[in-house]
Formats: sequence, structure tokens, C-alpha cells
Amino acid sequence: MNYIGNYNNWIIENNIISLLESKQGECTPVWQPDRWTGNETLEKFRELARPGYSNNKFFFHQLNAGSPEMEDYNFVYPDLPETRKNQFWWFVKLYPGEFQAMHVDPHLTEIENFVRYTMFLQDWEPGHIFCYDDKILTNYKAGDLYEWSDPECIHGPANIGYTPRLTLQITLHD
Repeated sequence: MNYIGNYNNWIIENNIISLLESKQGECTPVWQPDRWTGNETLEKFRELARPGYSNNKFFFHQLNAGSPEMEDYNFVYPDLPETRKNQFWWFVKLYPGEFQAMHVDPHLTEIENFVRYTMFLQDWEPGHIFCYDDKILTNYKAGDLYEWSDPECIHGPANIGYTPRLTLQITLHD
């Protein structure tokens, strides 16, 4: 992951925090084995995750262009260093106690010439966790934007704190 810069002004100008505070987000199961079939790398994660997560009692929340809560929302992209023909965005809202198991993103293993961005929408708080490869990212500030383009970058967020953990995810590709 590479640090790109801070985009806190974009968060403020677009009233992102108020928007996300007013939305619940779609409850998404952590265990989604159908998304992990047919790809050697993803099959490995499916087998690793089965013992602990396959009972589908673990969830996280997300909002995107297809979410009913976002149907009237006109998303304005931040001024990113790169552009591509196809652009996808989603907010991840992890309530206290929610997480995503360590994983790679299925959609990144199926597309070429992509760039992926993660923007932290609030200052780091104790209990707001983001792991990638063999690192744990802490002390980030609201608006810090990171780029990553390795489709097999293993990562996972968790919230063992007391307030919702908010991020913006953007994937661009040709």
C-alpha cells in the first residue's frame, strides 16, 4: 500500500460523515463462498475461512451505488491521481464488533489494469483495525488515501472499538 495524500477537505465538502451517520448500510455476510469459487487464490481463502466463519453469523455493513439507501445519492469522486474507464465505489461501515476476515478481493482477481484506493474517513481510534500483508495500519487521519494494486494483497478490517469505523473504497479499471 502506498500513501497518496490527505483528502479531508473532500470529506467535509461532500458532508460524508453526516451522510454515513444517517444510513444503516446493507448487512453483508463475512462468509460468501460463492464469490470465492473458480479461482485458485480465492479457493484457498474459502478453505481457510470455512471452520470459523461458515455459520454466517458474522456480518459487516456497506453502502454503494446499488444500495437502496443510496439510490438518490450523487457520488462525486475525489480528485484521484489516476483514472480509468470503469469506476466503482463503496463505503464500509463497521459497527463495534464487526469485521471482515483476512481476504483478497474477488473482483480484483478478475480485472486487469486496475487501481484500488482506500480512504479512511475518520481519525484512527483505538480498536479500529486495518491489517494488510504482515502490517497493521494505525494513526491514520481522516482523509488519508492509500493506493494498492496487488490483487493478492491479503487484508482485513475490524472494529473492536466503541464507534463505527468508516472507510471509502474505490476501484478503477479499464
